[in-house]
Amino acid sequence: MRAKHPIHTTISTEAIRVLERYEKELGAKNTVLERALLNMDKLRFKAKLDTTRMETHIKRISTGIPGLDNLLEGGIPKGFLITLTGPPGTGKTTLAMQFLLEGTEHHEKCLLFSYEEDIKQLVKHCTRFGWDIGKYLNDGYLEVFGITRLTPEEIIDVIEAFKPERIVFDSINVFADTHNLRHTPSWRNVLKTIKTREITTIIVTEKRHGLEKREYDDYDFMSDGIIFLDKTTLSEFDTYKTYVLAIQKMRATKTDETPKPIKFTEKGIEFYKQLHLPGEKETRQRTTNPLNPRTHR
Repeated sequence: MRAKHPIHTTISTEAIRVLERYEKELGAKNTVLERALLNMDKLRFKAKLDTTRMETHIKRISTGIPGLDNLLEGGIPKGFLITLTGPPGTGKTTLAMQFLLEGTEHHEKCLLFSYEEDIKQLVKHCTRFGWDIGKYLNDGYLEVFGITRLTPEEIIDVIEAFKPERIVFDSINVFADTHNLRHTPSWRNVLKTIKTREITTIIVTEKRHGLEKREYDDYDFMSDGIIFLDKTTLSEFDTYKTYVLAIQKMRATKTDETPKPIKFTEKGIEFYKQLHLPGEKETRQRTTNPLNPRTHR
């Protein structure tokens, strides 16, 4: 018996076997089934091509933090969801705003959902570092929703209308618990929208502990990366605490999890180059505290 010839020669061998079995049982040619199998083959091939592109090309987004991009092979991979976490008063809001303003400086549309501060408080916070967010609001590169209680459906509407390249949720603990964020269909649709549009996103969360504990919550597990901010002493002889940043996780990126000292300047967060934490090679004489002991959000 001669083998049947498919309508298109691109149909796979496996699909041909399925087609021949059903045609034998039906006793006639099944064009509908043949076309369906062909379309399935095309979808499988397309998926393989898409996966190849993702693995071979990773576009990275600058964080706006001097020194941090160097620790991330050039920046956060585009479209990643990052958890920015740590105890209260460690600079999470400041870092998140620097991330957004770095985007606006390059004419990227950025979106902030702030669940703890209204717009007036946010402007005052930014003014401390010389950031004129009013300019970016007026220019249309930044949209801010302060102390907002938008539904997940409304958040999706805002994202689809504004088409941002960067989003910050600060602090998301106030608005959605981890169960809702991961399992509620409406919130899953928010995350799906963000991922589909490849919007680089930071979700700010609060921790009740510092780096001394290695405890993770569902926010950490659902994200592509974790940046942890904390305050700690540099040595057993120090009586003051220094602000530090640790990259605990970043997919598709080689990272060093060792906490790095940071400082708050008139321009925002920067890295110290001369300071070392316990466990690192000491290359300096012990100095007086270079930091202003202010608490930062």
